[in-house]
Amino acid sequence: MHIVVRRSGGFAGMSRTWRVDTEASPDPDAWSDLVDELPQDAPAAGGGPAPDDFTWAITVATTTVTIPGRALDGPWATLVDRVRDEGEPA
Repeated sequence: MHIVVRRSGGFAGMSRTWRVDTEASPDPDAWSDLVDELPQDAPAAGGGPAPDDFTWAITVATTTVTIPGRALDGPWATLVDRVRDEGEPA
């Protein structure tokens, strides 16, 4: 399975992207377990827009969710951290 994490926004408004092919990783089962823990819906951000906040677009296989930076937590944050740590910059 392919996972793509794209971060945009922030103070400079720059975008960064990381990708991982879970089947090519040394532990594809751990990736599968992590994906299975993801909630069906992306977390919603409370309140209005936050200046200089990041926006995260996370694609798992063929499904993409968009999460405001202030709402990125739990399993979604764990997935983003792991993709950023182990994935390839794109």
